[in-house]
Amino acid sequence: MIGLYFVLALALVLVGHTFRLLRWEQFIRIYERPMRGRMLRGMAGGYALNFVLPFHLGDVFRAVFTGRRMKSGIGFSLATVIMDRFLDVWFVALGFIGFWAAGFGGEAVHRAARYYLVFSLVLAVGLVLVVLLRDLLKRCCLAVCSIFNDTIKLDGLVFCWSLINTFKDLRRVNLWRLLLNTVLMWGAYLASYAVLGQAIIACGGAGGSFGLVEVFNM
Repeated sequence: MIGLYFVLALALVLVGHTFRLLRWEQFIRIYERPMRGRMLRGMAGGYALNFVLPFHLGDVFRAVFTGRRMKSGIGFSLATVIMDRFLDVWFVALGFIGFWAAGFGGEAVHRAARYYLVFSLVLAVGLVLVVLLRDLLKRCCLAVCSIFNDTIKLDGLVFCWSLINTFKDLRRVNLWRLLLNTVLMWGAYLASYAVLGQAIIACGGAGGSFGLVEVFNM
């Protein structure tokens, strides 16, 4: 039974990753045709590295691995990965706020809800400022990148301008499909967390009280 729990949790995580891939490619499709095979390998390698490296540094591998074969380059790929993670922050904030409002998780969830609420609001303000001040930001990026040699300067400009344009061009993405992919992705993840919690209880390692909220809080 424990093995079945773990297999089911793994299957649900893979379903979630599938919808993450579909959501990620929405940003890439604005400029070029996505390479799903390359993107899938980049995501797999990135998640593997995230197990051993801090601060989600595996996402940098995901961007570099995928971007090396993209027409728009590594800078653009990194910009789309950052946008993908921005959306996760907003959804996680909603998740913690929902758990806190429902009275789950106690003080730990309350603290996480406050933290992610502030974090998501800061990102939202930053997104608005990037769109409104994009011309000024591009000039600032040009001034900073001009300090370095031509290769670093070009890579830096591509990254900065791609990040700014990715935020600006969010309106060109099918927002209903973006919402659907996000909901299905996190629905699969949350189901996986719930099943994983049951597996941990079945193993006798959680004192009989370990579920969706506890795994999500991890």
